[in-house]
Amino acid sequence: MKNDELATRRAEAIAGDRCFTKGRLRDEFRMKPAPGAEPVKWYKSAYGGKYAVYRIADCVPMREKRPPTEKQQQAGLRLSVLSRLNSTSGRMARRAHDWLSLAPLFLDTETTGLGNTAEALEIGLTDAAGRVIFETRLKPTVAIEAQAAAVHGIDETAFSSAPSWPDVTLQLRHAIGARPVIIFNAPFDTRILKQTAAAHGDPADWLGELTVYCAMELAAGYFGATNRYGTISLASAASQAALTWEGEAHSAIADARMTAGVVNAIAAYHLALLQEQERLQA
Repeated sequence: MKNDELATRRAEAIAGDRCFTKGRLRDEFRMKPAPGAEPVKWYKSAYGGKYAVYRIADCVPMREKRPPTEKQQQAGLRLSVLSRLNSTSGRMARRAHDWLSLAPLFLDTETTGLGNTAEALEIGLTDAAGRVIFETRLKPTVAIEAQAAAVHGIDETAFSSAPSWPDVTLQLRHAIGARPVIIFNAPFDTRILKQTAAAHGDPADWLGELTVYCAMELAAGYFGATNRYGTISLASAASQAALTWEGEAHSAIADARMTAGVVNAIAAYHLALLQEQERLQA
């Protein structure tokens, strides 16, 4: 509001001996009750509280806001960076950055179903850059459920020459070594691997000794949950990170690569904040 317009509005209200709440005085006239000014009347609010009105003639103009100094602007920008670093998204981004510093691997499986007897049909393992570390199909001991087949498109004909779990377990264990593993929906895939091993009488104790991080939990914290379960799908996380699929979605390697892409995208926010902080401190 221009000064001339504000002065005219004030003069008209004073001439009309009008009364206003503190909020309207502030917002419409940039005024406040003068020291010692008494309310003209008190009213009850709809929520059980009380509010007062003041005669505008008993009020004084508020001090004009001064533009912030360069020092104040810089301080505000530094506080903004700190606030973002400490926000939920900032903390998730720091977590992603910390994970990547450990040279993790990214794992995904395609399965015969979702239940307690489901097994892995495919295992894909990549590094953070999406390079394939290990990839195989597996011959299951149970039938593929129709609902699972509709998602990944794998049918029984794909396993005529595929190995079974005992044929690949040592290779998988060697490929992972001591590196941490990041999985989108880690509880599900680790359960599937253990069920696959159990179907062949393999206790596979080494699976329980892996360091595993859940990228779904990370993505839900960073992007926000998209369903009533408090989770987010890999497709939704990829979309929010503006990523495109390498290969078809719902293949083990493609999903492992996309998981790596999502974690890298989240970690990039942490690096951007650190760079902004460093620039402001220079």
